[in-house]
Amino acid sequence: MGFQDRLKGPAAQATTGKVGAGPSPHHIALAHRAQWLMSKGVDTPAHIDSMASTGIIDKSGGTEYMIALTVSPAVGDAYVVTTNQYVYASAPLREGEDVIVKVDPDDRDVVWIVGKT
Repeated sequence: MGFQDRLKGPAAQATTGKVGAGPSPHHIALAHRAQWLMSKGVDTPAHIDSMASTGIIDKSGGTEYMIALTVSPAVGDAYVVTTNQYVYASAPLREGEDVIVKVDPDDRDVVWIVGKT
């Protein structure tokens, strides 16, 4: 079987757009972080201080933002953290809003916004 013949298989489909190449490692890492935090994270109030689009838009129409938050844990002082997360029209977020984040119990700088207060 020659090189051109091999291209007629799945690899050719991926290069022609008939079959997607799948999510990027970046998207996979974000999905894993969100999934882990949803099951293990601690609900904590936070405030969105600022949001800046990274310019990355996923296939579902969500836009990735770098989001600066002031997180206010039940014990200890409030602190500022920046995280990246996709925001969708169906669940918009805005600067100045109060939200709930899931915080990694072992690393308080790893957070995921799960909703508004």
